[in-house]
Order: sequence, then C-alpha cells, then structure tokens
Amino acid sequence: MKFIIYILLMTGSIALAGQVMAQDKGSEKISWSVPVRIPPAPGTDKQLGLAGVFTGTSNGVLIIAGGSNFADGAMPWQGGKKLHYDDVYVLEKGDTGKFNWLKPKTEHLPQKIAYGASTTIPEGIVCAGGETETSAGSTNVFLMNWDPEKKDVAFTDLPSLPLPLGNACMTSIGKVIYLIGGESEGKPSAKCFTLNLADQEPRWKAIADLPTAMSHSVAVTQSNGKYPCVYVIGGRSSTASGISDLHGYTFCYDPLINKWIGLSKVTDDKQQVNISAATAVAAGTRHILLIGGDKGAIFHQIETYNALIAKAKTDEEKQSLQQQKLTLLNNHQGFSKDVFQFNTVSNSWQKIGQLPFYGQVTTTAVLWGSEIFIPGGEIKPGIRTAAVSMGKFNSK
Repeated sequence: MKFIIYILLMTGSIALAGQVMAQDKGSEKISWSVPVRIPPAPGTDKQLGLAGVFTGTSNGVLIIAGGSNFADGAMPWQGGKKLHYDDVYVLEKGDTGKFNWLKPKTEHLPQKIAYGASTTIPEGIVCAGGETETSAGSTNVFLMNWDPEKKDVAFTDLPSLPLPLGNACMTSIGKVIYLIGGESEGKPSAKCFTLNLADQEPRWKAIADLPTAMSHSVAVTQSNGKYPCVYVIGGRSSTASGISDLHGYTFCYDPLINKWIGLSKVTDDKQQVNISAATAVAAGTRHILLIGGDKGAIFHQIETYNALIAKAKTDEEKQSLQQQKLTLLNNHQGFSKDVFQFNTVSNSWQKIGQLPFYGQVTTTAVLWGSEIFIPGGEIKPGIRTAAVSMGKFNSK
C-alpha cells in the first residue's frame, strides 16, 4: 500500500515541478510590480482594498472573491465596523501581457465571507471556512471555477468541515486537499484534515495534529527531494493573557508516515524570525519563498496596550493608555517587506530580498504561470490594499 502511495506522490511531484518550471527558480532575483488593482465592487465607485480573500487560478484566469475592510473610513480602534463582502472578480491576462477585468454573470459568492483558506487544483479553486458577519468560523467548503464558454464562475458544494474554522491555511497534492490549523470558537487549533476529491464519496478525514495549535500560518506543497510534502510556516497562537505567541516554525507533513517533522525555524541569517499572516509559494523543485508577513513587534505592543487598558483602574489611566496605543497605530511603518527562501533539501533558510512596497498580509500568494501574484491584503493594521502585486523571476 505504501508503494502505491509513493508512486502517486512521485507523480504529483513531477506535476508540481512542471507547474513551477523545470528550472529551479528559487534563488533567482525577483522583480516586483503592481500591474493592476482590484476594481470597485459593482455599484460602487471606489475600491478601498480587501483582506482575507479567496483566490486562485482556473482555466487561465485569476479569481478573487470575498474579503473584508473598514469601508466607513474609520479604523477599528476608532469604532470602525468591519464589513464582509461576497463580490467576485475575474482577472484575465492577454497574450500581450495586458490585464483585463472580466465581468462574470455570477458576481457574488453564496455569502459574505473573509479569512477562509483556498488552494488551486486542476478542477478549480477549493475554498474552505472563513469569518462571516455572524460567526468567527464557518464549516462551508466549495469549489470555484471559471467556465470560459459561459464567461461565468461556477460553484460546487463540497463536504463541510468537521468544525468551524477561520484563519486556517490550505494546500493540495493532486486532488488531496490539506486544511491545517486556524481558529475555532476563539481558540487556535492544531487539528488537520484531508479531503481526497478522487474518492467516490469524498469526506474530511483527520490526520496527525500540528505540534502547536496556531492560526495565520501559511501552507505550501513542495518536494522534500523525493516526493511532495506539506510545509507549514510561521503563525500565531492567541492566549488567555491576551498576548499572542508568534512562531517561526517550519513543519513538514510527510503523507507517507502521517507525521509532522520539525525543521529549521525561519531565520534572516542572523537571528530567528517569528512571523505570521505571510504568503508563500513553491519555486522550482526544492525552494519555498516566504513573502511579507507580520513579525509581531508592534502586534505585541498593541495587544499589551489592550490588556493594560482592560485592567486600568481609573479613567485617566485608561485614556492615557488609549492615546499611547493610538500613537503607535498611527505611526505603524507597515508590515514586513522581507522575502525569505527555504531549501527543503538542505533544510536551510536565507533572506533573499525585499519588496519595493508594503508587505501584504492576510491574503494568499498564487503562482499564475511562471509569476507570483498577491491580491489585496492588509498593509498596516486596519488598512487594506487593492493592489494585485506581481513577482517575476529574472534569470541571472
């Protein structure tokens, strides 16, 4: 049985290598740009940006759906209300490289939702979980794909998750979907599940728990040098104190033995880096690129102020702490611009460059052809972007 699984995984490894180019692009220089921005939602004249979108590629287009922002112009610490969306955007890249937003007949998801997990498979984009207007976690799962003849997005319901989740991460090997961690009922989760869409009656099955319960991690499929495995990087864990633990973990799930293996922690060649809500893609046959993210220094300070404000004994003390917190937020320098590279064969990290713009967190990086696309996300606390960033590999 293990031999059969090994053959299947080797087949997936060959396909994976083909997807991200026969050459190993991991160590090459990347040129970053913002060739296009998410357009205004139907019936509006301005796009303030979206975080927590579902995204992926299907039949030659990039689909972006759902997400959240603070559309009333007030930040959350100013009493601004988070709004959730169900709008669907379809981006086409022409033969000349020019981008064009298509207008699908179906312009909305079944519900308004953000901070779910998504992964691209040959059949389309699998979308799972997320935060709705009424719940911090959802069990809904569906497949989203582009029908080029009908010029429309089609939705297919998939088996529901075993528990409601938000801020989980997801990847796939062939038709096997891996959903990892996240938050459920206000607590970080170590639970991990698979859904094999090749089964006659697909259903979610539990696999080995993550060594640490955490959310806001990133999951990528890459070869360990022999066959494709699932790599989970970074993340954070909320605690009862209100001060989250941030992580620099690199975990590898080996599907042959149903086991998580701890690997080298994220480092910039000088020191360990804790990072959450980053994006990542596989590059070549042995590299993973980790892009942007929140290193947590300001995040921890904000959480500390929240805890102190909650314990303040006088109105004067409370107002003073609130003002200090507001100053910190208003002077936030933006999320990390760093780009790291992990070699799955040598088990080593290195920092390989920086983005020329703010890092985009709480979104998903997508390989579209031979280029990296990062749609939307947050660039500072509460501030979304409409940018669809593109990273292009350059030969040495």
